[in-house]
Amino acid sequence: MSEPTNDKLPRDVHELLLTMDEEEGRTHAAKDVITDARRPKREKFFTIPAIVIIVVIALTAIGLGIIYSSPVLSEQFSAMLTGELGKYKEQLRKVREDKVREIESVTGNRYGSLTLFYSPRDSRVTITEYKYKLDCSKFTDDGEQLTCLRKRVDYSQKPEQRQIDNPSLKLKDKEIVEQIPLNDIPIQEASDDRKTLFRYDIAVVIEAEGYFPRKFFLTGDKEHARNEEGWESLFWEQKGPQIWMVDFRGADLLPKPETARANYQKALTDWECIRREIDNKRKAGKSVSSDTETGLFIEILNRNGFKTFEEFNVIDVELRKDAKFAKSFDTELKNIECK
Repeated sequence: MSEPTNDKLPRDVHELLLTMDEEEGRTHAAKDVITDARRPKREKFFTIPAIVIIVVIALTAIGLGIIYSSPVLSEQFSAMLTGELGKYKEQLRKVREDKVREIESVTGNRYGSLTLFYSPRDSRVTITEYKYKLDCSKFTDDGEQLTCLRKRVDYSQKPEQRQIDNPSLKLKDKEIVEQIPLNDIPIQEASDDRKTLFRYDIAVVIEAEGYFPRKFFLTGDKEHARNEEGWESLFWEQKGPQIWMVDFRGADLLPKPETARANYQKALTDWECIRREIDNKRKAGKSVSSDTETGLFIEILNRNGFKTFEEFNVIDVELRKDAKFAKSFDTELKNIECK
């Protein structure tokens, strides 16, 4: 029997046979498979677990950086590591409460009381209030706010001003005022949120026709005295719980020379007679001490409206600048007849 030719092979067998090109491609593919099987398989580095670990490390580093860049967070973190976080929070609470109490103390409202008494009692009294502002509202931290509230007022700012009414401004002829009581004079006030302070000064001017005026400046800041000529500064001082006072001892106006001329002449005329009497006693051998003589002279001055010898001396100097008056009056004193 003869062998069948290729042309006569069954179709399914022919399909199983490979061409030369196909056989060569299959050989190369097999080699690649063998080679890949021998080479270790490379695993990917950025797997999900690796990414999670990197993110955790990065967040931890950022968190630690934030913690140690803040003194408060750093202290809190250290306290947590040592197991004393509760104690640390209690200390923080106490510190905050202390600052709140200190802010309340620094910003407490203060009011003073003062009674004005003076002579002559028909004088006109002008009372002016000056209001200054210390604004600390821009600070949110209690410590910074407290530091701001402790500062002095900027007195270069223009203060609010107002006149305080009083009975002396409405006097009619021959009317007098015994005294002017001033109660609840504001020294310091705070806003409702205690972030703004208002501090007050008071200027008091007492004047009368024929007299030199007296001027008083009342303030709660001892470094804020009014050093202008003619002004007397008085400072509010706490004398008890919510009791603030100034050392005001009255205001007797010094008369101008012409106003005091008649009293001056009367005082020296009275003194001339007393002086002669003292001289006569000494000539008679009686002892009259210099202290007694000085006391009698002061008594005569007081009786004629001069509170002190210094006050009398000012008038004496001013009046004797008029040489004609001084010569005429001295001659009159020598010739007076004492009873």
